[in-house]
Amino acid sequence: MKPKSTRGRLRWYLMYFIIFPLTFIMSLDRTNMTVSSPIIQKQFHFSLVSMSLILTSFAWTYAFLQVPGGIISERWGSRKALTLADLWWSLWTILTAVGTSVTTFVGIRGLLGIGQAADWSASVNSIKRWFPKQERARANSILLGGLYLGPIIGTPLTVAIVSSLGWRWSFYIYGVAGAIMGILWWVFYRDRPQDHPNISQEEVSHIEAGYDAQVPRDAANWRDWKYFISNYRFWAFGLQYFFVVLTQSFYSTWLPTYLIKARGFSLKSMGFGASLPWVAMFIMVFVTGVWQDRVYERTGSKLLARTPFAVAGFIFSAGFLIVGSQITVTWLMMVCFMLSMGALAMVQVSIWPTCTDLGGNMTGSVTGWTNFWGNFSGALGPIFTAILVSLTSSWGIALLVMGIAALIGAVLWLFVHPERPLEVSVKGGSSESDTASA
Repeated sequence: MKPKSTRGRLRWYLMYFIIFPLTFIMSLDRTNMTVSSPIIQKQFHFSLVSMSLILTSFAWTYAFLQVPGGIISERWGSRKALTLADLWWSLWTILTAVGTSVTTFVGIRGLLGIGQAADWSASVNSIKRWFPKQERARANSILLGGLYLGPIIGTPLTVAIVSSLGWRWSFYIYGVAGAIMGILWWVFYRDRPQDHPNISQEEVSHIEAGYDAQVPRDAANWRDWKYFISNYRFWAFGLQYFFVVLTQSFYSTWLPTYLIKARGFSLKSMGFGASLPWVAMFIMVFVTGVWQDRVYERTGSKLLARTPFAVAGFIFSAGFLIVGSQITVTWLMMVCFMLSMGALAMVQVSIWPTCTDLGGNMTGSVTGWTNFWGNFSGALGPIFTAILVSLTSSWGIALLVMGIAALIGAVLWLFVHPERPLEVSVKGGSSESDTASA
């Protein structure tokens, strides 16, 4: 198929009008259960323990199927993998509305997690195929922006739907919206840019000129994984994301409780205050994406374009979180928490281009491995924080531990070396990945 002449911006149109809203709706499919849970608990007389099982059932299947989801996205391609995953999770989002018991809710939410497990790997893989390396930080920042817009808009939007139509309608609406986006993804996306009927030859050449030099490979096999598991950089990269999400989990789960119980916020002021750190993160992912790509364009170094941002982000996030927990002036505390989450955005934007830098043709596998550790931490983090607060009767100690976790993440990034692809060593030749320049 001969590409048609266009303005050469098709990749960005796909990013803004397909991937961004698709990721946003995916985050809504998670938000609606959190918002609806008090109503569901009251209607069906579920205990707090039963409700916690329902709320975490998604996280466990989502976490443990990250690696298989990454391998599937490599074998099937992002177009097929993400379309099927989207239609699957949209179906189970709709079916959540028919739940009537703990067993049915746990089963349905667990099945939803299975579908969403392939989303992130397929999305990052699509960015690798459609964007040259000097644009990938910006592209990944748009992907992250869709995810972080969910907590900002999703909560009041879901509250409005639940208040006017009932809790079941939030699942109907978000499920149908997700299915529509899945169909649009299939219609407009192609795994290879040159196969798209509306792309110009100029844009294809621009994209291909920015590819890393790689030998075409099939999806990762057991020999690849044997090498991965024995490589300290693979472990460092996965574990640093564990500490990212461990720190971030305070904001995603316990910040509302902290503001009310430890800081005396009203319900109304809490709703506003708890959203501010997410606004800061939403803004900073875009700022950092542009900043990182400019550094790469000027230096040609993946090391300089990724590692300093991640290390600084971890350090500043830890510092502002700890300082904020000790400040008694409310508005200063909120400023510190916003700066902490904004700094964490610098880490998040560094991670996903690095999955491509390290993984190359096996980007899906590296992304799945990384996201597994993050979601494993997301499931354990809130429990860990609750235990700390219960044992010490102090939120300050719990937040100090979160800050220390961020500092551990900063140290781990020093071992990642995004300029040295893991994939090259898999071929068993010379230690090219240990000496390659950025």
